[in-house]
Amino acid sequence: MSLNASPRRRTFRIPRAAWITLGLVVLVVAAIVGWQMRPKPEKDPYRLGAVERGDITRSVSASGSLQALITVDVGSQISGQVTKVLVDFNDEVKAGQVMAILDPQTYQSRVAQGQADIVAGQAAVRQAQATLDNAQADYNRKKTLVDQGWYSPSTLDLATAALKTARANVAAASARVTQSRAALRSQQVDLGRTTIVAPIDGIVVDRKVEPGNTVAASLQAPVLFTIAQDLSKVEVKISVDEADVGQLQEGQMVRFTVDAFPDDTYEGILTQVRKQPTTDQNVVSYTVIAEADNPQRKLLPGMTANADIVIDTKRNVMKVPAQALRWSPPSENQAGARAGGGVMVGGPGAGGGNRQAGGARQGGMGARVVEQLDLDARQQKAWEPIQAELRTKIQAARSAAAGNPGAMREAIAKPMNEALARLEPLLRPDQKTKLAALRATMTQGRGGRAGGLRAGTVYVLREKKPVPIPVRVGATDGAFTEVVSRDLKAGDQVITGGGPRPKAQVGAPMGGPPGAGGGVRVRM
Repeated sequence: MSLNASPRRRTFRIPRAAWITLGLVVLVVAAIVGWQMRPKPEKDPYRLGAVERGDITRSVSASGSLQALITVDVGSQISGQVTKVLVDFNDEVKAGQVMAILDPQTYQSRVAQGQADIVAGQAAVRQAQATLDNAQADYNRKKTLVDQGWYSPSTLDLATAALKTARANVAAASARVTQSRAALRSQQVDLGRTTIVAPIDGIVVDRKVEPGNTVAASLQAPVLFTIAQDLSKVEVKISVDEADVGQLQEGQMVRFTVDAFPDDTYEGILTQVRKQPTTDQNVVSYTVIAEADNPQRKLLPGMTANADIVIDTKRNVMKVPAQALRWSPPSENQAGARAGGGVMVGGPGAGGGNRQAGGARQGGMGARVVEQLDLDARQQKAWEPIQAELRTKIQAARSAAAGNPGAMREAIAKPMNEALARLEPLLRPDQKTKLAALRATMTQGRGGRAGGLRAGTVYVLREKKPVPIPVRVGATDGAFTEVVSRDLKAGDQVITGGGPRPKAQVGAPMGGPPGAGGGVRVRM
């Protein structure tokens, strides 16, 4: 070993497992930081729907069943045993084609007996005729002898009586022959009825008889076959609720589907609105009939039809999702719930009674004005005398129109509109917009209509806040509703749902214990 050799340097090396552990820790830290730094979704976002232009189709939905335009039940007018059945289900038959045969032996025997009766009757007629000829000759001889004075006149009287009797016997025998012939024709008809024939051209849709069955036709003709005349057209028998039947009239279009072909839609024309009601479990309905083409004969009698009867179609109108007209901000939902659920209006002379009639709901508008318009102190001070005068007028209108809810609503609406008109000049621009929406809600609640349209309100987002837009509401198809408004155009977004949830109210409602529910008494 050399003394000049330097000692070997020792190096420190980190184990591979430590590197892997460190890398995993870095990845976990990065994931946590990324999760914390991610953009947070908006709390309680609004759901929006677009204002569109398109068609609105009003329709009445109902269910019914399909049947052939003409269906004939083929029966038997006589009794007997079925010996042959010559047709089956779905067979096409022609008018006069034999479908079944009953045992004819009994009726053949009756026909033969009738023919024999006629022969016997004809023989009786000949016998009576011979007797008549003899009586006529005897009368002629005796008349000659009486005329010559050989016989007394009484002898001629006896000959005359015998002659008349012989003539009557001939007439009676002839009548019996006529009677026998009529009986024979009836027996021949019964014999012909042992052959069951098709009365019309069509398709056999039902067969209720087999060879060997006995047909008993006593009080009514038993049905042996059912024939549908023409399945290239079908009839839809629809049951419509009494609330919708007033909108129906002949000539309206009917669209329907059947469970057998759910992807196919068929069209027909309403041909009849029957006036005979049907009552089932206190539900009154009426039957309407529609006709539809069935060129491929896919539709079969008895199928269930889910029908929509088109009442009216509005072309190229502005429409919004129907949910947009039902949505309102939480504060207004609460106010509306109090108004609709019984806002009690008390005041001097009210006797403390809780009233929920239409007038009481309108009187509660005083509290809704303060809450929904967000009046400041100056505005509330100006509103107090207007509110007091409004209360007096409402009480007078309620007394004058007692017992007539419609007249009461109209009488209360006038002073309410006058009070809001006096308040309007004191409002800020944003409050005036809210006032317009409040008026629209009042009009909608009274069922007010203008030009066939009723009032309504939709909300749009402006600066992330819902702003009410008064509209006129027209036809609806359930999904979309026609609206008329100068402040909306196609492509605008209206609120259909979502938004901040209403805050829970702390404390008990005025005029009741906590959790009492019921009415809230607002004193004005």
